[in-house]
Amino acid sequence: MTYKINVIDLDKTLIPYDSFRKFVLIHIRNMRINVLLITLGRMARLMSQASFKMKIIRWSEKNCSADFLHNFASDLLDDIDNRVFEKVMEESDGDTINLLVSASPDLYVQILIDKLNWKGKGSFIDAQGVMHHLYGKNKISWVRENYPSDQYVYNMSISDSSSDDELLKLFKKEIKWILH
Repeated sequence: MTYKINVIDLDKTLIPYDSFRKFVLIHIRNMRINVLLITLGRMARLMSQASFKMKIIRWSEKNCSADFLHNFASDLLDDIDNRVFEKVMEESDGDTINLLVSASPDLYVQILIDKLNWKGKGSFIDAQGVMHHLYGKNKISWVRENYPSDQYVYNMSISDSSSDDELLKLFKKEIKWILH
């Protein structure tokens, strides 16, 4: 049996905002000085987006409780855009694997994936300490590596981001999601 895959983007697609921005702002509002300093470094262009995300992930691994991450993922679940979810479900059947693939941190993306009973990945740091920022071509590489096109039918993909345009073109049905 050959399974179909649907790839779904998280930020500004499945949910109507940037979850990573919300995640960082919560910590800044809670007076987490380290997060504020890391963010100021990014704003001053002293680090790339991937480096910024890596520093936030490292900080979060040490400082965010499991309860906080589960509550954050639950908030994301509550904020899912039903129009997008319905489009995904229209393209899904018993032979479909829905993949949520996001540049946002896997720390909370994986919890959301589990709540949806889907599969997928968010940006992560591997056992060797290498950052895997699942953005643009890196997202394509992750999908191809874990779900090769000779073993899966690339059925549908949906994203708002121009960085995912090449990814969208790999699928039979590509949906460029524009928030209205």
